[in-house]
Amino acid sequence: MESYRQPTPAEIKVLHHLKQVRASTAKQIATFLNVTPMAVHHHLAVLEKAGLLATALERRRTGRPAYLYSLTDRAGAFFPNEYVDFVNRLLGAIVQLDGKAKVATIFKKMKKNAVTQYGPRMAGKSFEERVVEMAKIQTESGYMADWRRLDDNTFELTENNCAILQVARNCPQACECELRMMQELLGAKVNRQEHIVKGDSSCRYMIQEIPRSAEKRSRTRRPATARTAG
Repeated sequence: MESYRQPTPAEIKVLHHLKQVRASTAKQIATFLNVTPMAVHHHLAVLEKAGLLATALERRRTGRPAYLYSLTDRAGAFFPNEYVDFVNRLLGAIVQLDGKAKVATIFKKMKKNAVTQYGPRMAGKSFEERVVEMAKIQTESGYMADWRRLDDNTFELTENNCAILQVARNCPQACECELRMMQELLGAKVNRQEHIVKGDSSCRYMIQEIPRSAEKRSRTRRPATARTAG
């Protein structure tokens, strides 16, 4: 599956037609668009390569079998939806009912779930490999992340897109959740240097490895107990 540019007007017509009829052959789509089968096959090939179409072989009692084209879940992004408004209304209702502390608790749980989900992908990896994997995870989630090494113990991870921008603008806990998730998954010190919500062109993170000796001391350090003379 490859990244997909904005669909052409003809491709949009194909998507909208399949949304209405659910499944259709190339010949039926060509008839609907009033174009040649060759032109339709080109559009279908582009959409299928982008992961927007699924195909199934339809066997008939007479004649040759034909491929039926239908939309995948990924194609839903090209149709109107109210996900952002719904989430913002939902979070607003939670604040009204239980206060802002409840929203913070929800995002803490989401962070914990994310660490549980992605933790196995970090297991056994070096610090650099964990940074690379973190960029992959964020890209898969729509953040268009890339990374670069700054020195032996420091990396920079840049998110060129905010997949939840409209939610993050109304709910800062979302960004805090992401930051804490990175810190736990990477086992590193993570500081946000730039922030899309604040008007920057990207979200840029400075990631610094925690020396093993310091990490070990942090885990083993115990509070000193007072001694009394006698």
